Parts: sequence; C-alpha cells; structure tokens
Amino acid sequence: MLSATSLRTFGQSTLRTTVFLERRFRALLVSRDRLLFHTKYSPPARKPSSFVHLYASLRGSFEAQGGQVVSGPQCYVLAETEFDRVLPTSQTFRSWGDPCSIVELRVPAADVRRPIGLGHGPLELPAAVWDAYHALEQTRGAPELHALMARLGDVGIISAGLSTSAVKEEPERFVRLWDVLRPLYEELATSASLKQIAIVAKLSLRQLGRDLGELTRTFGLFGAGFRDAMRVLRLRAAVLLLSAPDASASEVAKAVGYGSLDAMGRAFRDAALPAPSVVQEAVRYPAA
Repeated sequence: MLSATSLRTFGQSTLRTTVFLERRFRALLVSRDRLLFHTKYSPPARKPSSFVHLYASLRGSFEAQGGQVVSGPQCYVLAETEFDRVLPTSQTFRSWGDPCSIVELRVPAADVRRPIGLGHGPLELPAAVWDAYHALEQTRGAPELHALMARLGDVGIISAGLSTSAVKEEPERFVRLWDVLRPLYEELATSASLKQIAIVAKLSLRQLGRDLGELTRTFGLFGAGFRDAMRVLRLRAAVLLLSAPDASASEVAKAVGYGSLDAMGRAFRDAALPAPSVVQEAVRYPAA
C-alpha cells in the first residue's frame, strides 16, 4: 500500500488529505475547513471504470440534490457517474463544514453488497463501523484502514475478501517512484512536468513513462494516464479552492499551477465546466 498526506492553507480555509493506494481499492481522507465540494462542478475523468464509492461524511453538512441538509455521520454508495464521471443527468450533492471530514473508499462494483446510487439514501451502519471510521479519521494509518475494511466486510457492505487483498510489500520500482511522487502530492504540486520528475527520479523519460503507466494501471488511478490524472487533480483542486470565502480566481489559478486566470479558464472550457467566475459564484463558502 502506498500513502501520502497533504496540507494546504488558503486564506481562511484549510484542506488536508491523505490518500491510500491499493490494487483493488483506494481510500481518500479529506478534512476541509470553510471549503465547499459540489459534484455538479467536479471535472470528470475521461476513462470509464467499474468502481463505485463508499462516501462517508463524518462531520459537516451534506445535501443531495432535491433533498434536505443533513449533519452528522452519513454514508452513501455512489455510482461512478455520481462522483468520478458526473453526467448532466446524474443526481448531484454538495458537502461543507467548519470542519468537514470525509472518508471516500473507491472499490470495485463487484465487491459491493448494497444497492448503488445516491437515490437509495444513506446506509444503516452499526456503531462498530462508525467507530472504525472515526479511528481512521484520527490516526490516518494503514492499520486503521484495514480494520475499517474488515468491519465493512463483517457487516456485509463489501465482500469479505476485499479487506484481505492488501499487498504487504510493493515492488521496488513502485516504492522508488512513489518516493518521488509523494512530495508532489504533499505540496499539491499538480503542475510538475514529466521532465522534472524524471530528473528527480534519475530515470529517462522513456523509462519514467513506462513506470508511470504501470503505476497508473496497477492502482486504477483515474484518467487515461499520468498526464490526465494530473489534469483532473489540478481542476478539482481549483474548483475546491474557488469555494474559499476570501479567494480570488487569480489567486486560485496561481495556487494550483496555472500560468494565468486565462489559462485556468481555457482548462475549464476544455473540461466542459462553466467559467471560473460562474463556478465561484455557485460554490463560494458559506453560500450553503
């Protein structure tokens, strides 16, 4: 399992994330202060996949399209088209808080034992599962993630075998490459070029391309390759930071590595998103 944690302060807002990469599942822990996430403006990955998302809101507020605002622990089984590849016809949702804590598990659809879709409402989870979620929230450790997966398997939310599928030791080429990529994640350096990464990794561009391609395929990273994954990450970071109450669009463009506000606007158009000013008006905290 590969993991990394990032912390970004942006004006009055804070974003802290921890990612865990496994071959059959991925986990993302998110702590947001004074930031709002809205799936309507989530730039989609281009490559379809057969994954779904267990989206657990531990703290903060949650509002599904057409529903009421709810607070406190909620867990939903989201279709891919409700999270990673949101379509115009998809039901959307938004979440926010001061603070807001989320645990998102990306798992194969074949391993899920509950109806898939936001319209089915939240899962009913026993206290032991919520305890495991909160333990992971507090420690951000791999043992606590494994314990949570085991609990979800015990109560029949996911297949029991998924919790035991973790690889104890990754191949040396993955560890070496992750040692280079981890600092980029920690700094949310979504504008790093392949040439820069190759120099730090002491690899040729050809070898780096092969290793990154294998890493992307092995861990099911969204997108059609490393460049596409970085494109999506940068867009999602931009949309999220646009919700900061004291942010300007130009400051956001600079923070996520676009050369200018015009460059960010072009990236938004290419991703079929509204202009940054329109997105900012829709998501600015505390508009909820």
